[in-house]
Amino acid sequence: MEEEKYSTQKNNDISYERVETPPLLSCVEKNGFSHWALAFAWMLFGLIAFQVVANVLALIFILPHVSDPTNADALMVAIQENLNSTFVANSIGQFLVIGLASYLISKVHAPKGKHHEFLRLKGAPKLGLNTGLSILLLVSSWGVVNFLGWLNMGFIDWLISVFPALELIKELQQQMAELITSFIKTENSLFYGLIYIALVPAIFEEIMFRGYIQRALEKSWGVWAAMIVSSLMFGAYHLQAGAVLPLAFIGFVLAYVTYISDSLIPAMVLHFINNGSQVVYGSLNPEFLEQTASSDIGMPWGIVILSMIICPALFLLMHKLNPKRQL
Repeated sequence: MEEEKYSTQKNNDISYERVETPPLLSCVEKNGFSHWALAFAWMLFGLIAFQVVANVLALIFILPHVSDPTNADALMVAIQENLNSTFVANSIGQFLVIGLASYLISKVHAPKGKHHEFLRLKGAPKLGLNTGLSILLLVSSWGVVNFLGWLNMGFIDWLISVFPALELIKELQQQMAELITSFIKTENSLFYGLIYIALVPAIFEEIMFRGYIQRALEKSWGVWAAMIVSSLMFGAYHLQAGAVLPLAFIGFVLAYVTYISDSLIPAMVLHFINNGSQVVYGSLNPEFLEQTASSDIGMPWGIVILSMIICPALFLLMHKLNPKRQL
């Protein structure tokens, strides 16, 4: 009896310590690298690689149609006559560099088998609701986007007045706009435009910016810094000095809905709608495409003010509906 009592007391004296499983580390973390540094490096290298791949492919596609390859004017004529080949080359470059390479690089930032979760390439709770509210947010933001574009062009015009040599900035932007305008005026441009200008960037740019870069910056700097910096990088990526601010704001909207919804899908949908609506409107109203970007264009101030009121309200509403996503 005493032995049984002693045995019971001994068992009660035993304390059990909880053994915590060590967190899974990514390749970046195991080797002591910085998530943000690798993201910045890829942004720079990826942009250069994309331009090289797209331009080399465009030359390969177009050179057979050039009467005199040593003549720059003949090359420009061939480009204008084979715009579809140029956009195909651009789309292949986006797939290989902006999309696929970013997808593969993300693997070093996430534990093994977790890179889809890292990129937020997945479904999520309330996905339909968040996507619907995101579309409302995008539409309501167009007033702010136009206002920022007006401010941006005003700043560029001021810079040119101080440094006339910078007129080249507007000329380059105008050339890019003319290339898109010429393409949208071609046969079957609406169908192909929705693919090259809307669908392709909506998938691959989102994988790179909201999927890879934003997520990498979140791991280093937190949510707000990641959203702001990745948005500025998105604005700079397009190489349109006169449109950095509006593009950055659109990038912020996409970054916000990606984080709040915890999925890349709403941002892809918004990106497609934003670009696709411009393709459709431009196809139906060619005169819209021929307008020159300028700070002299009048602002619809009523729409701008309404946009400035509705946008913050929708930002707050989405946050309230997703309380687990702390900002």
